[in-house]
Amino acid sequence: AAWHFTFAKNGVSAMTLHRILGFGSYPTAWAMLHRFRCAISHTGHDMLSGHVEVDETVFGGVRHGKRGRGAGGKVLVAIAVELL
Repeated sequence: AAWHFTFAKNGVSAMTLHRILGFGSYPTAWAMLHRFRCAISHTGHDMLSGHVEVDETVFGGVRHGKRGRGAGGKVLVAIAVELL
């Protein structure tokens, strides 16, 4: 759901998400999209400052061949956390 939400050129509707992912009901797809939209639209969130810890990882299923950053079919994810 998050992948479709972030990579759709013109956005994604709850009905499309419901159809593509086969959720049990339309309200389930709508609630998930609503949570995503609320999470990215909160104003008042300041940029990270002070001591910030950053890490990266790759997500994807087990596949034969190259490992790590250059592996095919994997998605690189970066994470940043402000340390208090």
